[in-house]
Amino acid sequence: MSDCRPEDILGAKPSFSILVPAYNAEVTLAETVESVCGQTFFDWELVIVDDGSTDSTPALAADLAASDPRIRVVTQANRGTGGAYNTAVRSASADLLVMLSADDLLLPEHLTSMGAHIRANPDASVFTCDGYFQYEDGRLVPQDLNDRWRGSNECTLSDLIAACFFGIGGVFRREVFDTVGGFREELYAEDYLFWLLALAHGYRHRYLDERLAVHRRFSAQKSADTVRMRKADVRTLQELVASGLLSADALKVARANIARLERVIRVHTALTSVLGDRGAARLIASVRGRYSRQRQ
Repeated sequence: MSDCRPEDILGAKPSFSILVPAYNAEVTLAETVESVCGQTFFDWELVIVDDGSTDSTPALAADLAASDPRIRVVTQANRGTGGAYNTAVRSASADLLVMLSADDLLLPEHLTSMGAHIRANPDASVFTCDGYFQYEDGRLVPQDLNDRWRGSNECTLSDLIAACFFGIGGVFRREVFDTVGGFREELYAEDYLFWLLALAHGYRHRYLDERLAVHRRFSAQKSADTVRMRKADVRTLQELVASGLLSADALKVARANIARLERVIRVHTALTSVLGDRGAARLIASVRGRYSRQRQ
């Protein structure tokens, strides 16, 4: 993966294909694409899948593609994020595939650093890094993955089951997609299940302790958002259990986390009924903040 100029790679198979599913993303898509064009590593293609948008996303995506020959746009009727990722993978050319939401950003060294990380770990097929959460007021909050991943730079299946999170700007080899069978289009947490199934099939996951991507959050979180996400996590873990791929130890971790998440759902639901949606979210955020400060 040597550095090269964009004009040097036209017609060649790129090192990375960056996959961007876009549905009504007119507010964020241009900045997301700019973050890709600003990479210090040039040998990439960007596949934007317009997933049946009803705003100006299709026209914006076409303009962005016209500005750089490495950008391609695929349009389809709305199939959800999982369906858009499936289309993006099948339209992509590279063997290394990068997942990027239409409202997230890659920092300039992402592909350079991840490329070096991948070369250093030829036994692995799934790769993630640290990053930041960015809020509407511009605050950047570090997103650090589980400390125990840093010891060996490897995330095990049990680690991932317990975390309910896999990072931002993840990369996987194309063979993982073929083995897993793609993304489940009917699920809300289709990306999380994809990573879980990859590890359940025996693929190794190597983690890079560098902040290389940004996940943007554009609205105040509500308790209802947490309930929706936790319900999605429960269903995802139930699907993983039903796959029959888990060892006894991993199965134990999955069942314990399902029980924990169901308790979280009950607590949020009860607090919301008393305090309202935002009131419950503020109370829980306050408790979490005090707990985090006590641990530091």
